Amino acid sequence: TTTTRPPPLAPSVDALYMGLPAAAPPAVPRPEAVAPRYDPGCATLPSTGNGSVIVILRHGKTEHNKLGLFTGWEDAGLAREGRAEARRAGQLLSAHGFKIDVVYTSWLSRAIETAWIALSEMDALWIPIIKSWRLNERMYGALTGLSKKMINRVHGEKQFMKWRRGYTNRPPPVSTFSTYYPGNDARYVQYLVDVRFSVRESLVRSIAAGQFVFARKMPKAESLEDCMKRTIPYFLEEIYPTVVDQRRNVLVSSSENAIRGLLMHLCDIPTERINEVEIPTGLPLIFDVNQKCLRLLDDGEYSTVPEEALARWNFGTALDMLFRPCDSEIGEGEDAENCDASLPDPVIRLATLPPELAGPPTAPYDPDDAVQADDFVLGALMGVDLSQV
Repeated sequence: TTTTRPPPLAPSVDALYMGLPAAAPPAVPRPEAVAPRYDPGCATLPSTGNGSVIVILRHGKTEHNKLGLFTGWEDAGLAREGRAEARRAGQLLSAHGFKIDVVYTSWLSRAIETAWIALSEMDALWIPIIKSWRLNERMYGALTGLSKKMINRVHGEKQFMKWRRGYTNRPPPVSTFSTYYPGNDARYVQYLVDVRFSVRESLVRSIAAGQFVFARKMPKAESLEDCMKRTIPYFLEEIYPTVVDQRRNVLVSSSENAIRGLLMHLCDIPTERINEVEIPTGLPLIFDVNQKCLRLLDDGEYSTVPEEALARWNFGTALDMLFRPCDSEIGEGEDAENCDASLPDPVIRLATLPPELAGPPTAPYDPDDAVQADDFVLGALMGVDLSQV
């Protein structure tokens, strides 16, 4: 039995500016997911046509993450560990039979590369990838590139937590002429066209250039609330209709604070508790739109006890807000009868573990990380093992 995809999705203005073809690929038959699984509680398998899901994926770990630096809009690439996380995310989605129809991601390399690697593992690099600056990480202003430990030590724990996790607290703004200001980045100057012009920025840049320059108003610092003011409208206007109206499975590959805001909206997390939410890197989160359930994908390492399974990852102290029983207002029928007030299994279980999920995740092959064949040949001729040089 096969299900046919809905009519092709027309790319957004962001997609066109970032080089996506003018039309999405034509609809093709999509086989049902066949991965054997245990009953995940209330959740059905959306990719078989019973509903649609949003796969939420924070980018893999970067060197900035490893060093504990504020990243924000700085375009930090993935570390080797981050590429391994992205690869495992794709393996998990493939093993569970999920078929992704379209990807939404930011203009930041770490999120784009994470999506690419995951899609590669799913043999789905051909699907549309729509990029929007509105899914960028929160702009950390003058804190960008600085050590979190140093900021904590200099300004104190209270101020540090306000800047890092506060809902309405903005960090100090970045300078107009800082390399971290997006107004000095060619990609934003050329392609960010859906914000108003700034009189002040235009005047300052005109004086500096010696000629009149139009400059748009770009963020110099953002609170989580500011970040949500751009991410949530984009989600509601562009992404959500794709999932609900066209019954498509969507992958959102983005950064921590953009995802925190998205989960705040999807899971009805109050503002006073959003600072408790942590998002692990490279871990796919499955949100069932119909039943409003957030789930994890089994890799053979989860406990069968829900609380112990969730304790494997650092989600902060708001687990009760992220992983809850199914929405009781899902209608009538078998799905409604199966839902109860207790916490269902937060893990979508596999009946059998595929070989690719055995052992720790590994990064995709990178020529820069390996000794080349020419090195072996030259080493053999010289009688030297160049891999040790």
